[in-house]
Amino acid sequence: MNADAKIEGKYLNLINQICKLLNSGGDLMRNMNMVLIMLQEYLPVRNPTLLIRDNVINKYFIDLAPEISEDEKNKWNQKVTAMSRDSSLALQHGMILYPDEPDYLNLPCSNSLKETVVATVIQPVIYQQQNLPLCILSLMVTLSNPLNEIIKIVRFIADMLAVSMIARGFPVAQIQDAYHEEVHIPRIIDNIVGQSEKMKRLADIIRKVSASKATVLICGESGTGKELLAKAIHNNSLHRKAPFVGVNCAALSENLLESELFGHEKGAYTGAASTRKGRFELADGGTLFLDEIGDTSISFQTKILRVLQEGQFERLGGTKTINVDVRVVCATNINLEDAIARGTFREDLYYRLNVIRLDVPSLRERLEDVPILIQYFLNKLNQQANTHIQISDADLIRLQNLKWYGNIRELENVVHSAFLMQQNNTLSFQDLPKSAPLRQKQPVKMEIAPPAPQSPLEKTDLEMEETTMIGQALASNGGVQIKAAAMLGISLRQLRYRIKKYGIVVRKIHSAKQD
Repeated sequence: MNADAKIEGKYLNLINQICKLLNSGGDLMRNMNMVLIMLQEYLPVRNPTLLIRDNVINKYFIDLAPEISEDEKNKWNQKVTAMSRDSSLALQHGMILYPDEPDYLNLPCSNSLKETVVATVIQPVIYQQQNLPLCILSLMVTLSNPLNEIIKIVRFIADMLAVSMIARGFPVAQIQDAYHEEVHIPRIIDNIVGQSEKMKRLADIIRKVSASKATVLICGESGTGKELLAKAIHNNSLHRKAPFVGVNCAALSENLLESELFGHEKGAYTGAASTRKGRFELADGGTLFLDEIGDTSISFQTKILRVLQEGQFERLGGTKTINVDVRVVCATNINLEDAIARGTFREDLYYRLNVIRLDVPSLRERLEDVPILIQYFLNKLNQQANTHIQISDADLIRLQNLKWYGNIRELENVVHSAFLMQQNNTLSFQDLPKSAPLRQKQPVKMEIAPPAPQSPLEKTDLEMEETTMIGQALASNGGVQIKAAAMLGISLRQLRYRIKKYGIVVRKIHSAKQD
């Protein structure tokens, strides 16, 4: 009987059970852990381990390993974090390592187990041949007789794991992404691109404070990458394998935001058909990122303050007190000191949040990073579309000399637009970005009532530029505020706040067809 016949006979039940398990509903990580346990039950193997790729820093960490303790996992994962590069990224084919060969992964293993191992099978789980492995399956074989059959079974199971992971939304990364960007695109920290001194100083602070669980307040204009900084804090902390959970406070009404953060009990309000955990519970042990914290109401701020002070809360409609251990990172694009003076932000909450403060520079304060960011965005677009579009030196210089009031978000949108309009494999910029003029301003040609008369001293130069910028965006979009907000790279709520602040009265312009 040949090897294929042995697989069909002796191990057919194993493959059938794994197929059913991976195709069933439920938590994928739990199902994959069950696969490892089943391998131990059906095959003469020990120490089955699944290493899953971290998509932020492109390294593989032990996630599932029934025989490895949590303490051993953490120690091994911390060693990987400290490495400059994970050599596992280059693993494109399975490996069979015998006891006299160097251990490729050097996974935790007792000496007594090593003495019984005849070979270690290492199999990358790859969805398509040209992609980085989604994860790496490793196991130790204790009998030499069925080794060939085990190798074939492991390859088959790796293919099933790959299909299941992609079906559940695991992202696919290209090998060229991991190496090309690392070599040619300077990074400040984690996924933050650039090389300016201001951002380097910010990265130094992040490295120093990441190990702490102190609350962090990130201040900066819209579009400067505050959420990326929050993720960098989490990814460099000792709890990087714990959840990172984010919520945009400005995007939800107060009632929805309260339910979103604290959760609710069944029947707490109309439509609450079941008990639901909130973001605080989901982030337990990890990091909760509250974006646009300055846009919340005073009453809601009181509830946040209690959680920060006591580490406990109740779900909506519930009486049970829930305790959580969460590091809170907040971000805002408004001046909280001014908000305190206006009575729209609690002073005690401000001091509670402002334990560690990060002031993110605007893009116009780090213009030396503009060419690097452009190349980074262009690389991503080329890889997605499998093209080789380039940018001319003249356009690169021209873009670097603009005042990017929409910051990195606006720059990315401009590059994307030019990419879609490319000519002869070169980015095509139809005109200078209207929201980021360097010197001369174009007159606003739209039907807008003039703002209330003000003394020249009442507006700073920046406010005058911002007023003009808003007018241009509204003019370009016929007075439709949601489109103007998207063009400016800010939320509709933020745009309306500025329109009210500067006294701009907008009347929507209708086209001739509409009239």
